[in-house]
Amino acid sequence: MNVFDKFFKKFAYKFPKGYPDLNNPHDKILLESILSELGINIFEVTNREISSNTKKAIQYIINNTDLGFKTQTDIKRLGNPKKISGEEFQNVIKDILGATNIEIYAPRTGPNPSGKFDMYEFDTKDFGPVKIILSGGGNLGEKYEQDFVAKAKQLAGIPNEDLPDDLQTLYNTLKIDNEELSPNDISFAGATDTKRSLDLRGPQDVGQTISDLTIKANGNSYFISLKNKSGSGIYSGKTIPFIYEEDGEIIYDSSKRESDRDIDIIFDIFNIDEERLAQGLNNYVNQTGEVDNYSPININDEDFKNILASSFGYGYYYVRETGKDQVKVIPILNKKDAIDAVGDIKSTEIKYPGPNTKQLTINIITDSPLFGVSKYSIAVRNTQGKLLPLSLRISKVK
Repeated sequence: MNVFDKFFKKFAYKFPKGYPDLNNPHDKILLESILSELGINIFEVTNREISSNTKKAIQYIINNTDLGFKTQTDIKRLGNPKKISGEEFQNVIKDILGATNIEIYAPRTGPNPSGKFDMYEFDTKDFGPVKIILSGGGNLGEKYEQDFVAKAKQLAGIPNEDLPDDLQTLYNTLKIDNEELSPNDISFAGATDTKRSLDLRGPQDVGQTISDLTIKANGNSYFISLKNKSGSGIYSGKTIPFIYEEDGEIIYDSSKRESDRDIDIIFDIFNIDEERLAQGLNNYVNQTGEVDNYSPININDEDFKNILASSFGYGYYYVRETGKDQVKVIPILNKKDAIDAVGDIKSTEIKYPGPNTKQLTINIITDSPLFGVSKYSIAVRNTQGKLLPLSLRISKVK
């Protein structure tokens, strides 16, 4: 008896015909699942097929649950405004989709492009392989971006003076005649991949990468980064691999210390004590130890100015909401603009986690020719309200 005979003898009962009919999608999925468990992969599924499967699966989840899920601009994302837990979501996809072999990828790990949300990869009988990013349902910043772009598209073609003040301000700065625009000249890019790297050499041209709104006019493409009044995130990093849980204790593993350039740069510039960070997280879990307070730190100002300028980048217009239908437009078009966006560093302070907080926070005050007195925050924390894994985020908070 050869290997194929043994295989079909063992698994024939699983297939209606006693063998896998490769023209039957259910049989094909079942065969792939069996082979996958045996460590064999004979089918290659394209990203396009997975995206199509995911779109169908997400719509099925929405139609067959009452948990408040909603679609997102990115078809791989499932909005989760009620913030059900990851464990609850696994039960949903098992019950609703019959999901098997569920793999969970933390932000910026494996195939997950999100810097904030987990990705769930699994097989289904009816839809095939699926990859869903369970997101927060769209925050106020995302809604502002989408509403702004929708308004620009809807009003394309009318005179500038008939536009609301925010669009007038933007177009006057860019010297764009709205009467010459059509909706096709205006595109929303908020769902695309905007990850960047920190660079000690300073800022790079990232306009197309970070653009939320792109306008084609006057023979040019104008890249625009939109921020609502509270929008402040300027860099989201990968997860930190050298702080993790082992046997119920948070530990620092020095052997994994130099595994990510961005993380290394920030930890080195601010002389972050990894052991103290791990112990602070243990103190949070056990509610022990002393509460840490902010303390001043000395850093290499020039290095950090370059790092912060690299997180801004250049090649775009920074458009910040200041009031109802009011915006401030700041061109950050070249390296000097990015450096000026940072300005001079006036003070820095650090606070470690402890019994009352599970994040490490660094505050930096600068005086910028473009933004005036500004405050930046570097947070080392889990971005989903959990304890681990930690990731790195830089925000402009003032």
